[in-house]
Amino acid sequence: MAAATSSFLFCVCQTGAEGAVAEELAHIRPSLRRAFARPGLITFKDTAGEVVAPDLRLGAVFVRAFGASIGPAAELSALVAAVTRFCPEGQAVRLHVWERDVSRPGEEPSGHQYGLQAAEARARIEAAWPATGRELLAGARAEDGDWVLDVIVSGDEPWWLGYHIHGPGHGPWPGGRIAVEMPPEAPSRAYRKLEEALRWSGAPVQAGDVAVEIGSSPGGASYALLRRGVEVHGIDPAKMAPVVLDYNKDRPGNHFIHLDRPMSMVQRGDLPQVLHWVLLDVNLAPQIALITARRLAARPRGALLGVLLTLKLDDWKAIKHIPRFLNSVSAMGMVEVKATQLPSNRMEVFVCGLTEKGQARMHAAVSAGRSP
Repeated sequence: MAAATSSFLFCVCQTGAEGAVAEELAHIRPSLRRAFARPGLITFKDTAGEVVAPDLRLGAVFVRAFGASIGPAAELSALVAAVTRFCPEGQAVRLHVWERDVSRPGEEPSGHQYGLQAAEARARIEAAWPATGRELLAGARAEDGDWVLDVIVSGDEPWWLGYHIHGPGHGPWPGGRIAVEMPPEAPSRAYRKLEEALRWSGAPVQAGDVAVEIGSSPGGASYALLRRGVEVHGIDPAKMAPVVLDYNKDRPGNHFIHLDRPMSMVQRGDLPQVLHWVLLDVNLAPQIALITARRLAARPRGALLGVLLTLKLDDWKAIKHIPRFLNSVSAMGMVEVKATQLPSNRMEVFVCGLTEKGQARMHAAVSAGRSP
């Protein structure tokens, strides 16, 4: 008997971004109509009667995780029945269990820790897994081609079930939540944001690279780069954290240089002769931020590998301008440009652009089995 299929799609996003997701999908797949929604979770029905393929490629900036939707499961027995119905017999299964966001990033209730409820649910599922020739793969990290069972948990609500085949557009970790260990001395949550950005994008930042960060204070992202062996030139009139200023300060090649002035006063001649990366995370309209990034990225074009940009949005309606923003990044000489809303992004999106040299280095790193 063939496995069942679904004409419903589930999408997981940041709490509050549900409308932005609906608007994006209206352009990507017009036959989809909203069906069910909870904060951070929205489902769609394909009104044309098309099946949502498990290997669907979506390409939505504000969608963190997605797949074919099965629906709610109030009891373990319902989950077991869904596995039997939707999972091909003899198919090995990668189990992804995660929690929906409880708030916007950085605004979680005091003491809240993601993962505890998901870990409990996963243990219960593993204990009840049906012995029907559907092997449960060890570990949570998905590999290309894995058949993934998605289980979304949230408080006392029924679990929400779905499935997908892991491939381009899907993060390897449950719910697209990127595991980052925050060192206690990191100056700000920008450390987590950049680490998520590098792991999501695969941007091939390496020890020995030289980077300019626009809007570096107090130094969270700069500290992440320094710990990776990068020389960082930070542009910001505000103070930098001592842990950044003192990092290898007597060791050229992996230390921090502070350009303590507004970015409008930094000239291209103030930049290092060899520059590999331009980073930007400033509280300015994207149009203005992109002009600055383009100006500083223009001079060292020969060595430049890419740009890593966090663009602030005034409101969710700014989604309509994102294609124009991405075109502006392409115009900087980038041959590959992609964007997403990272788990730690608030009302902002991360954009990675790679030059031909950056793209070649990334492909070489992938071929060698190295991850960022």
